Parts: sequence; C-alpha cells; structure tokens
Amino acid sequence: MDKYNLLDCTLRDGGYITNWEFPDADIKAMIQGLIDVNLDYVEVGYLNNRPYVPNTAIFDNINRIGAFIPNDRKKAIILAMADVAQFKPEDITPFDGQSIDGIRVVFYKRQVKEALEMCRAIKDNGYKLLVQPMVTIDYSTDEYALLAQEIAKLYPYAVAIVDSFGYMIKQDFRQYFRILDNILPAETMIGFHSHNNMQLAFITAQDILDYQTLRRLIIDASLLGMGRGAGNLNTELIANYYNMLLGHKYDISLILSLISKYIMPIRQNKKWGYSPYLFLTGSYHCHPNFATYLLEKQDITVEEFEKFIQMIPPEMATKCTKSYVEELYQQFINN
Repeated sequence: MDKYNLLDCTLRDGGYITNWEFPDADIKAMIQGLIDVNLDYVEVGYLNNRPYVPNTAIFDNINRIGAFIPNDRKKAIILAMADVAQFKPEDITPFDGQSIDGIRVVFYKRQVKEALEMCRAIKDNGYKLLVQPMVTIDYSTDEYALLAQEIAKLYPYAVAIVDSFGYMIKQDFRQYFRILDNILPAETMIGFHSHNNMQLAFITAQDILDYQTLRRLIIDASLLGMGRGAGNLNTELIANYYNMLLGHKYDISLILSLISKYIMPIRQNKKWGYSPYLFLTGSYHCHPNFATYLLEKQDITVEEFEKFIQMIPPEMATKCTKSYVEELYQQFINN
C-alpha cells in the first residue's frame, strides 16, 4: 500500500444529487472503471436497513453488494458507508470475502456512543473499520483527543478528518492531524474528506500530498466533484496532481471517460458545485442546507442571503431542518 492513497466516493456522496438512483448496470460499470483507473479505495454506496430498491446505490445488507463487485478487484479496497442512524450493529453480517472489504462509520458529535458500538461490531465481524466523525471542526481539540483515544482502542484501519461544511483551511487539517497522529496506532491511516464551499478542497489536498509524515494517508474525491451542495474534491484533479507530483499511477483518460459516460448526463439536469450562497454558508460556518433548503422555495439575492444567514444563532449553525429554515426565513421577512 502506498503512503498517499485516493478514495473515490462518487456512488456514495454523489448519490445525494440523484437520491442515489443509478442504473444497476452503471453502478457495476463505474465500480469496474474506478478499479481499472487504479483507485486505491472505491466507496460503492450506503448501507441502510430500509427495504432495498433496485437501481440505487443504497443497500439493505452487505451481501447484496457482492453482485456489483467484479471478481478481480486488482489492488482496490471496496468500501460502503454506514450511518449509525440508518444501519445498526445487528445488521452487520460476518465478512466472507465476497462483498465489501470495509465499512466507513459516519456520525455526528451527539452520536459518539452509538458510533463506537457500531465500530466494535464491524471489527468483530472481520471488516476493515474506517471511522468518519462528521464536522470535525465541531470538536474542540480536547474533545477530539478524547474521541481519538476511544477510537484508538479499536485499532481502526483509518480515521478521517471531515470538512463537512467546506471551510477548513490546511492549518485546521494539520491541527486535527497532529492529534490523531499522536494518539492512533502507527498502522492506522488518516484520511481527509472535504467539501468545496470555499474552493479549499483542492488546496488542502495538495498540501496533504506535500505533508511530511510517516503516517499513510487517504484523500477522498468524486468524479467531477459530484456531491451535495458545493460538491467534493474532484477525482480527476487530485489524481492528475498526484501523477504530476509523485509519478504516474492513475489513468486520467479513463477517469475522463467515466465522467463523460456516467456523470455528464446527470450534470445536464442536476446542479452541484461552487456558488456564492454556499460560499457564505462556509464563510459563516453554517450547514450548507441553509442555502439548499431556502433556494428550493425562495428567490433570494446573495446580499439578502448574507443578511439571512447572519440571523442564525450560533447554537443552530450546524443544525438544519427544512422547517427551521422556513421559520427563520419568515422572521427575516418580518424584520
């Protein structure tokens, strides 16, 4: 395994754009294509114990995913993500080598207890355990150190620093990296998952590839940056930068072919990527759905939106529901 590794999460994070609706044939072809690109890690979708619907990248059990994975995975590690609110420890079946290799556990700060229970079940069932504490910057350094100590007891395969709202700068990454680096077992990898609200994803990823550390690293990305709101780091950009900096490893022509065949048709009808509204949610350290939900129903200028977002109480900045956005907007109108 290389020191620097790329993970493509198009079928999972990109699924927010299509409600995870992809033809089954496309899911298989994209997994095969990303393996052929020489991606180190391929995340194929979400685990969710609700009834399975064909032609989606949401799977009700681990075994079902095996039908989408080619016999020859080459060097790729195949992953799925489990949200602790949607998939439970009792839903995990023992590893048999026929499906995914590992599970990424995603959770909010308020869900740490449930997340640790899930992590233990994943380890006990023989999978690679990858831990994704969302909104990393929500944790103080002391809180993050305590969390890292609990996670370290499980000897995870990887732990990610997650810039859920797209405003972490490289100094933020380094601060949280040092905490993990000092606490986690030496063999545990450290990852970075970013969003592009302030166009910082590629800048920070470049810095990570230049970072001097003995620790092995994973950087998340998606084809054409496909993902909720401002989207993610672009797989084609970071793969090409890796090739330029560290020597040829990833097949850029094949990445572009996958984008052309599977992502550009979606882009004709769906939107994601940078916008000044999402820049403002990042700038004010708020959940991007304050922009997404509001713009679904309201025609509001950028200037008006900045005034609206200034009304959000600090304790609500990372908590966002449609009903709360509607309530806050009515207060904005009244004022």
